[in-house]
Amino acid sequence: MQVLGHRGSRVPGPENTVDAVEAALRAGADGIEVDVRRSADGDLVCVHDARLPGRLTGRAVVRRSTRELADLGVPVLSDVLDAWDGRGRIILEVKNQPGQPDFDAPRERTAYALVELLRARGLGRVSRPVSPEAVTVSSFDWFAIEAVRDSGIGVATAFLSMPRMSVNSGIAYVRSAGHQELHAHVSSVLGSEAVPQRARAAGVGLVTWTVTSVADAGQLRDAGVDAAICDNPAEVVRKLGRGAA
Repeated sequence: MQVLGHRGSRVPGPENTVDAVEAALRAGADGIEVDVRRSADGDLVCVHDARLPGRLTGRAVVRRSTRELADLGVPVLSDVLDAWDGRGRIILEVKNQPGQPDFDAPRERTAYALVELLRARGLGRVSRPVSPEAVTVSSFDWFAIEAVRDSGIGVATAFLSMPRMSVNSGIAYVRSAGHQELHAHVSSVLGSEAVPQRARAAGVGLVTWTVTSVADAGQLRDAGVDAAICDNPAEVVRKLGRGAA
């Protein structure tokens, strides 16, 4: 099982930053996952929330300039890609959810901007199962991953399913739409060895989010999950071992 750092590495953090990426990879994680949104300038930045938390709430990320976001600790995606530098997997989650200020399905400006950035950097390769060095684009928004799939850029795509969504439905969609992976909530997978078996039989990679304990990571590994996105990848690697190795 691959061990992937959630938002780079939420522990020790700060999440979605170059420091978090470096911490996860230094600890031996097989890769990382980060969140992608747009700034008011149209640049891609790494941040989870549509509005910054605490005293920084107010204007949405999409209405703040890239410079302003940088001053608040939000990096541009290019800097995160530079820090990653091909060391293992990287999962780029396109944030585009109904009710949020930057939601624009089916226009998918973030997804198309991501395609252009990856193309400019020469990043793109799909294999089945997804290779340990792959770039993968994921999203709850199927319009986003279908835009990436249809772009010809050649990166892997993954459907991110909500906690209460049927895993069988997720597997069926991924298979029929030509994506490579289903990224299912940990609650849908823990305690059910049948789920990884069904995904494997369908030729669909199964990744779980978000793993917050070593005990859960161990259960997922034993069940045959392909990868786990972990808040504290260093602890999981230290206690369970590095997955891809």
